[in-house]
Amino acid sequence: RRFGALLLQRLDQALGRLDEAISPRLPVAPLSVERHLAEPVTLTEEIERLLGMLATTLKTDLERRGEGARTLALLLFRVDGAVSRIALGTSRPMREPLLIRKLFHERLAALEQHIDAGYGFDLVRLSVLAVAAFDTQQTDLTGEAADDGADIALFADRIRARLGESAVLQPVPVESHLPERAVAIVPFSEAPRRTTPPKKPDRMQAPMTIFPPERPIRLFRAPEPIDVPATEMPEGPPLHFRWRRALYRVTRAEGPERIAAEWWREAPGDPAASTRDYFRIEDADGRRYWLYRQGLYGGASQIPPRWFMHGVFA
Repeated sequence: RRFGALLLQRLDQALGRLDEAISPRLPVAPLSVERHLAEPVTLTEEIERLLGMLATTLKTDLERRGEGARTLALLLFRVDGAVSRIALGTSRPMREPLLIRKLFHERLAALEQHIDAGYGFDLVRLSVLAVAAFDTQQTDLTGEAADDGADIALFADRIRARLGESAVLQPVPVESHLPERAVAIVPFSEAPRRTTPPKKPDRMQAPMTIFPPERPIRLFRAPEPIDVPATEMPEGPPLHFRWRRALYRVTRAEGPERIAAEWWREAPGDPAASTRDYFRIEDADGRRYWLYRQGLYGGASQIPPRWFMHGVFA
């Protein structure tokens, strides 16, 4: 009675007996530009035109700081106080107004049905939520900079702005000699970028050519088991095999290429912990396959080797 019901409510919330809706305060953006409008706007074309003006103003601030935007947010304040927040990320630091407008054009097109303009927006704000160092590129005599993948990055950013972050993925190498673990698929924005140009070979040093082992153009996500009734010798390639209910006769074979298991990762008894012998196989119709034998004949485990199809060549 002395402190009222609010004290008991706050104690229950602190002890977890009652749910408490928390609206966290977002951090202040390091850079923001905005424009107050005497007449509210409702059309997407008008918003994009204002966005281009704000991006031009923002470019001056970014150039002064030697930075580029990595995450941008467009805030549309409605006359009744409601706020629409549209954010997007870039795979590279960006400060060119035309490129920023292109990215938000894709984002606004994707969210057009979800943005309620009401009686219009009387305040438009463009904020930079994350920045990165912007390296100026050296141009040639024609005034054009060397193409280092900027067009691909812009294309990927426009697709991500319209379809989402997971719409564009990129394979990146992983430190593993097992084929299915040597590559990881990550979002395009999280893939590592080259920050320095590739090192040129020394002219005084004789080049040494190293041919990597041949790999199929299509690698299966998971190896598929195949039936091998007979082999030419215990450690040799199969004479024919059955895969997906079809029988294939082997005419040519190369191998084996032995790939040992990653013993520091796999638990004893795990099938992935067995040694693999890979063969490049060609059938009677000229199709080429990449298959392997898991396990060794006469091993200590007394488990007969199994055969798997891991990929197909072009």
